[in-house]
Amino acid sequence: MPNLINWFAYDEMMNPEVIKQTGLKYEAAFSVSLSAYRLVFNKIPLDNGGKENLGLANIAPVPDNLGMMEGVLYEMLEENVPKLDALYNHPEEYQRKKMRFTKHDFTFVDGIVYIAQKSRTKSGLMPSKDMLKNYKGCRKILTKLYLSKLLIRPTVD
Repeated sequence: MPNLINWFAYDEMMNPEVIKQTGLKYEAAFSVSLSAYRLVFNKIPLDNGGKENLGLANIAPVPDNLGMMEGVLYEMLEENVPKLDALYNHPEEYQRKKMRFTKHDFTFVDGIVYIAQKSRTKSGLMPSKDMLKNYKGCRKILTKLYLSKLLIRPTVD
C-alpha cells in the first residue's frame, strides 16, 4: 500500500488547474481550516517581474490566537514531497512544517505546510491581480465568504 501525505495549500496551488500545470498528482482534495493563522502576502519573491512591492502568499500566526484561515488539503503520494520541496525552494525560501487542520466535519487531520522563512518576508507587500485571478478557480472548494475576502485585496497593479 502506498504511503500518502496531506499537504496544505493556501496560495495559488489551491486552484486545481494550477496544480495540473506543476505536474503534481493527488488522490483527493478538500477544504480545511487552520486556526489561529491568517493569509498574508509578505513573502519576498525571487523575481518580482518589475512589480514593486509584490508579495507572495504566506501564512502567519495571529497575535491573539483568534480567527482562522482556509485552504485546500491535498492527499497525495509521499513521493511528491521532493517535488513540493523544489517548488517551494525548501529550506532556503520556505520551511516545511507539520500542522493540524480542521475538516468541515470538525475532525482533525495532520498535514505538511510550507511557511516562508522569516528572513524572506517583509511587511507592506501585496499580491498581483494575476495571483488573485488564480484564486477564482477555488470557488468549488473554499467558502464564498473566505473567497470574496481574498478577491477584494488591494494589489500592486
